[in-house]
Amino acid sequence: MLLVKAARGARRFVESVKGEDGTYLLDHWPRVHTPRLRRPGRGSRRRDAGAVVMRLRFAQRLTMGFLDPVGDALFLVAGLRRMGIAASFHLGREMVPVTPPSGFYAWVQCGEAVVSTSLPVRETYIEVHRSERDG
Repeated sequence: MLLVKAARGARRFVESVKGEDGTYLLDHWPRVHTPRLRRPGRGSRRRDAGAVVMRLRFAQRLTMGFLDPVGDALFLVAGLRRMGIAASFHLGREMVPVTPPSGFYAWVQCGEAVVSTSLPVRETYIEVHRSERDG
């Protein structure tokens, strides 16, 4: 149930920050929630961000379809934070473009670990924007 609530909240967040023209207005970020647990001890294990990303992305594809990299990263950050995992949004510009002009890419990190992609984003992109980890 926590995943379903996280996915719904993530969808609402993405829809609230995306304009009709496709641009994003990121004037606020969701805070990291402390999920209420029904049974003592349940969820006391540290959540594996990679496993949560996989489940959130599955929910995203069912409810919103395939998103561009920015929308995908925004959804994942919002979902992870609703699941109680501190996550940050990162936007980077290609250092050396394959074909001009340079492209942009967005990814999600939990601490220093990139959790939204297997691309070597820190070697390929210069970070131009990031959110705070705790909102």
